[in-house]
Amino acid sequence: MMLHIVNERVECDVFFQRIAKGDALIFVGSAVLCLHSNAQNADQLKQCLQNFQCYVLEPDLLARGLAQDEIIADIKPVDYSGFVTLTIEHEVIKAWN
Repeated sequence: MMLHIVNERVECDVFFQRIAKGDALIFVGSAVLCLHSNAQNADQLKQCLQNFQCYVLEPDLLARGLAQDEIIADIKPVDYSGFVTLTIEHEVIKAWN
């Protein structure tokens, strides 16, 4: 399994063709904005995320004025300690800038 660190908004068509079922994703930085439940592509993103373990870095979410109840459901918030744990649990890490 691979951990994908998503730093910026992703294009679903391209991004999800390059990751494998069962991989984990963590959204950080400005990428957390694309998780808003009212975002333009929220429905498409929600469908794409069903096959993956999805996390959001909670401090980045809060820094952008979003609460967990405002983002797509089933995305787990993690703190910095949780982020470190994810990097330890996954042998391969890919950052998407």
